[in-house]
Order: sequence, then C-alpha cells, then structure tokens
Amino acid sequence: MDFMKYIVVIFWSLVLGMVLGFITSSLESQTFNVPVTAVVSVIIGLSSSIIITAISKEKTDQPK
Repeated sequence: MDFMKYIVVIFWSLVLGMVLGFITSSLESQTFNVPVTAVVSVIIGLSSSIIITAISKEKTDQPK
C-alpha cells in the first residue's frame, strides 16, 4: 500500500506543476511546454517525497 502514496504524489505533482508552469509561462510571455513541465514536476515531487520519507524514518528510528 506504500506505492499508492507515490501514485498520489505523481498525480498532484502533475496537476500543480502544470498550473504553476502555465502561470509562469504566461507571466514571462513564453510558450507553455507541456512535456518539460510534466517531467520536471514529477521529478521534483517524487524526489521531495522520497527525501521527506527518509528524513522522517531517521527521526522516528532513533532510540529514546
């Protein structure tokens, strides 16, 4: 069931990344590049999710 977390992260990374990419491309008067925005959004979302999970496990695994 742990893999479901990453599926949700991919979905929301795509949605929020596309919104952010569209807004920033409009503000900068650039063309909106969907494939690049999608790849960068998923990479940033998954890497931050994996890093946060690793940091949290290290903190909770310490003996008291």
